[in-house]
Amino acid sequence: MLVGIRKDPGFLDVIDTALLTRVKSIPVDGSVHNVFVTPDGKYAVSGSIENKAATIVDLNTEEVAWEIKFDRAVRPMAFEKNEDGSTRRIFVQLSGFNGFAVVDFARRAEVARIKLPDQPGGFAVAEGRSGTPSHGIGVAPDGKSLWVNSTVANAVFKYSLPELKLLGYAPLPEVHPLGHSPTGSVPEWITFTPDSKTVYVSNSGAGSVSAIDTDTLKQVALIPVGEVPKRINTLLLH
Repeated sequence: MLVGIRKDPGFLDVIDTALLTRVKSIPVDGSVHNVFVTPDGKYAVSGSIENKAATIVDLNTEEVAWEIKFDRAVRPMAFEKNEDGSTRRIFVQLSGFNGFAVVDFARRAEVARIKLPDQPGGFAVAEGRSGTPSHGIGVAPDGKSLWVNSTVANAVFKYSLPELKLLGYAPLPEVHPLGHSPTGSVPEWITFTPDSKTVYVSNSGAGSVSAIDTDTLKQVALIPVGEVPKRINTLLLH
């Protein structure tokens, strides 16, 4: 198990799940905001807000393999696979940018930065989220689409893979406070059903989770949950 240490200077702690003890602390570039593992399980990637960096750790050697710097703080990430299961690209959301950066894993470099459409728009300011206009990103299990949340649009956008062609968007629910103009639902994280037919978006400002049909881009259910839902995942029971 890996634990990202938020306190400077930043570490990934390795926990032995049988012994329930920490067996190593791996120094990374900056205090850790999130930790991800590549689809093939070979690397861990930590993101730092303060150092505007992502650190890629080889889980076989438990040493830093490489790192990449950005001009903005690093937020959520998602991963695209090659046919052999190895990592092809990392999609990285950044503070103050309504979109995502594209990192070529083999080249160890940012190769593109894709801005989400300007419309729909009009949200994020009243919600106090202009600094994180795009937060929440995921690749569908079938590897055919990338989904990107936007607080500015109050929507989730769908891109084709590997082309990164915009295929459309699904609007998210609005919040209607008494005596105030409607605000957005402040989407946070994304997860999918294993068959890639449904995407779930946590709405931290609305206390709900949207279930969206990935083909029609229509909401099929709005699930009330507790206050400020954020990180979500899918559990498959056999």
